[in-house]
Amino acid sequence: MGDIPWPTALFAAFTYDRGLVFGTYTRFAYNATSGIVTTVSGVAGGTQVPYLGSIAIDGFPPARSAAAHGPIFEADGYLVTLTAHDDPTGLIEIRSEMARLVTIELPASATNISVLSAPGLMRASTVSFTIDGEEARLFLGTGSFNVTGTRVLAGMASPDLLVFKSVPPASTNKAEWRAVLDAISAGQVVAELDLVATSDGHWLQNPARYRIDVAAWPLAVRPREASVQVDTLRPGGAIVLFAFDPRTMPTNGSAQISVSANGKALNRSDDPLTLFYTFDSVARNASFTLLPLPGTVMAVYLPSLAAVSIDIVSLPPAAPAPAFDAGSEAAVIAALAIVSVAAARMLRRKPT
Repeated sequence: MGDIPWPTALFAAFTYDRGLVFGTYTRFAYNATSGIVTTVSGVAGGTQVPYLGSIAIDGFPPARSAAAHGPIFEADGYLVTLTAHDDPTGLIEIRSEMARLVTIELPASATNISVLSAPGLMRASTVSFTIDGEEARLFLGTGSFNVTGTRVLAGMASPDLLVFKSVPPASTNKAEWRAVLDAISAGQVVAELDLVATSDGHWLQNPARYRIDVAAWPLAVRPREASVQVDTLRPGGAIVLFAFDPRTMPTNGSAQISVSANGKALNRSDDPLTLFYTFDSVARNASFTLLPLPGTVMAVYLPSLAAVSIDIVSLPPAAPAPAFDAGSEAAVIAALAIVSVAAARMLRRKPT
C-alpha cells in the first residue's frame, strides 16, 4: 500500500503458506487442524533466536481459516484468538473469553527461567527467560503460571490475555527495551499502537494490547500528524505507547513533538523511568516522553483511559525571522527616500 519501504523499523509483513508463517522479524509453524503453534523464532538480520518450542491452547478447534494481513497473523478458535505480529519483539497475543489452559514448551536451551506473581496489580504474573543470551517474557493478565523445567502452564481466567514479547535480538537498545518489558510486567504499559502513513492518504497499523480491557485505534494518520482514540471501562490511569516511522512523525533537526489529550496539551517529561515506575496511587497529570528506540516512539501517561482522543503533531522547524518586518522595511525605504531627496537639493544649490 502506498510507497512503504519494507521492512520498517516498527513492523513488516507476514506470508502464510502451507502451515508456515514467515515474516521479517517473526517466524513459526501453525497447525490448522489443532491450532498448535511450533518453533517460534525471532529474527534480526542473520540472527535467529528459537524463543518458543510450542504453544498449545486447550479447547482450540479452529473456528475459521487462519490468515495473514500485513504485520498481523490471526487464528480464531472457540472463544479464543491467537494474534502474532511481525515486529522486532516477536509479539504474540492470546485472548480468551473463557478459562482454559495453555501449554508452552520452551527450548531446552532456555535459562534464567523465573516467575513473578503480583496479586492485586493489573498484571498478575510474568515468566522471564533467556535464550542464547536474548531475553523474553510471558505476561498473564489475571490467571497464573506454573513452571516445571522448561514447560510453562498458563492457567487463563475468564476473560484473560496471555502475551509473549522479547527484547529484539541483537538490539543496540536492550536496556530501553527491558524497561518497556518491566513496565508491561508492572501493569503500567497497557497498549501499543504502531503507525505508518502512506502516500495515498491511508496508513498501516500494528496494534497491541497488554491489558484485555484497553483498546487503542487510529482515527487519522498523515505525515506529521495523527489522531487516535483510547478507551476502557476500567477506572485509573496507565501508559499507552505510540510508535511512528521517521517519515510519518519526524523528530530530526529542531522539529518538536506536541501531544494533546481531549484538546489539552500534555507536558513533556525527559525522564522515562519516572513515567514508567510512578504507580497510579501517586497523583500525577497527563504527560508524555520520547523513548530512545528505533523510529519515533513515545510513552503517553493518561490519568484516565476512558474515551480519550489523542492528537500527536510533529511541528516543523520555524522559518528564520526576516531582518526587518514589513513595517520596519517600509520605514527604512521612506527614510532612504527622504535622504535621497535632501541630497539632490543640496547638490542643486552648490555654486559653480
